[in-house]
Amino acid sequence: MAKVEIVPLERQHVVEWYGADGTRPTVKGIAGFVDGQLVAIAGLMFSGGNVIAFCNLKDEARPYRTAIHRTAVRIITEAKRRHRRIIAYCEGSEPTAPKWLSRLGFVPEDGDIWAWQN
Repeated sequence: MAKVEIVPLERQHVVEWYGADGTRPTVKGIAGFVDGQLVAIAGLMFSGGNVIAFCNLKDEARPYRTAIHRTAVRIITEAKRRHRRIIAYCEGSEPTAPKWLSRLGFVPEDGDIWAWQN
């Protein structure tokens, strides 16, 4: 059986995932590993006065979608206590993205941008 580990997101995880672009925004979240390989990063990015929820997965993370959803609910629930508005990008190439964002409390706002607002 694969070893699955979820750890607090560190700058090194973001840089590993995004390369040099990972050094720009302030982020808070989690990193997911399967057998020592980084397969998921998710959390909140703070940029331009916006709180932006994100979740990026490699195919190796998909078998763990229940754990991913539970972790996302925990992160979003905590963020809703601290922020009045959170936005997310609904990835058009991911057919389950609209349903998942809806389950997390987001609604379509402007094209691919979805929002939760208190």
